[in-house]
Amino acid sequence: MAVPSVEGFVRWNFERKADLLGDISATAARGKPLRLFSMYTGWGTAEMVASAVSRVFKSLKGTGETLQVEFAWMCESNLDKCRYLAEAFKEVQHIFTDASEVASGCAWEYRSGRRLLVPMDLDGGFVGYPCVDLSSLNTGPGQFKDSSTATGKGYANMLQVVDKCGRLAFLGVENSGNMWHKRREDHFERPIDIQDMAFRERGFLASSHRVSAHEFGPPQSRNRSWSLYLRKTSSRTGPGGLEAEVALSNTFLSFRCEVVPLANVLAAKGPRRLPSEKVQKPRGEGGAKWSRQFAELAKRLGEEQLDFKVREVLSMDLPLTLREIHVVALAAYELQARNVDVWKEPVVIQVDQGFGRSWHRSDHRIAPCVIPKGKYIVTGPTWRLMDKQEKCFLQGVGPEEISAYRMEQLLTETQLNDMAGNAFTAQICLAAFLSFLVCWNPGAVPDTEIAEQTA
Repeated sequence: MAVPSVEGFVRWNFERKADLLGDISATAARGKPLRLFSMYTGWGTAEMVASAVSRVFKSLKGTGETLQVEFAWMCESNLDKCRYLAEAFKEVQHIFTDASEVASGCAWEYRSGRRLLVPMDLDGGFVGYPCVDLSSLNTGPGQFKDSSTATGKGYANMLQVVDKCGRLAFLGVENSGNMWHKRREDHFERPIDIQDMAFRERGFLASSHRVSAHEFGPPQSRNRSWSLYLRKTSSRTGPGGLEAEVALSNTFLSFRCEVVPLANVLAAKGPRRLPSEKVQKPRGEGGAKWSRQFAELAKRLGEEQLDFKVREVLSMDLPLTLREIHVVALAAYELQARNVDVWKEPVVIQVDQGFGRSWHRSDHRIAPCVIPKGKYIVTGPTWRLMDKQEKCFLQGVGPEEISAYRMEQLLTETQLNDMAGNAFTAQICLAAFLSFLVCWNPGAVPDTEIAEQTA
């Protein structure tokens, strides 16, 4: 596979896993649509994944059997995203604009321009919520469950939605890898343990993992916390605790695969200068802190060699500031010290990172994490800026999805770059969705119905 794509990976997983088609047939045979929702997945990642699985399943099974999927609603707080989603995902019934309102059960709906009751008759969903309060750069972090913070509010909103969805069978949750760090603010508990316990108390199996995009195909270092929650009474392995959680975890991890070569992804675009790149005389950036840091590194590593690298990068007329040129020069020096030929081999260097943090040090064949407003140089015979499509490719969204969901038509370059940096990696979301379909017993009676029968 030259470029990672959602539908390409769906088809490939059906091909390499002989039992997958049969396992999902039970869900298809129930005869009614799988009703899903999503909150803050970026650019509709969950919708792309579920729709692709439905299409590929139908093409492989023929006309006799279909996996019906419908999205009851999506929620994004950014109005530019809502505008895009309303145009690109016309089959989604509602686009809500505020997670707190959604959690209350009545929310402003973008298309209609009025407040509506939020449908809660849902089988499953995917949720992301703000990670700003988990960041190591946050100078005043609060407690994880403190609803006055962005992270705590997002966490509380998610649980309120779960509590209102009586028949909800499964939920996939993505957040920062910092969920796995013990925090003083939480009495040295890990946020991921707090979240898992909240779901177990609500009758769900909990399977949480800290994974990176490159473990599931796309050549990007993107460490994230991914949690799979499956209602105990809806598990095919029965309501048992540990055994069922292990089965869910093993199923999810079984979708890991070899990383797609970075060269394949970047070769799809080829070396060229982008029309939007305006080469200007490099300008300095406020303060001399970075120049002092570079001078100290030069004394330790060799002033003559680093000065030569700086002149080399300057000669390329790349659209970089003076600081960024020095970041790239140091990265090129470090890579060549490891016998990496940056004039032949494509390597992605993040130019707006600090010295020594601009490339993936454990494996230069994997790109650094794609972030909103991130700026990246691609090395090789011709050095250039990474473009917006390549950022999409690194997030597992291929040319087919870019075209089908009209990303370049409906979004500005800045908006598409930002969405790529904020979105779920499609192949991890796919692994979670397929895991749910494999482990879920669609014939199980929802907890709400059990409660009504025993009342």
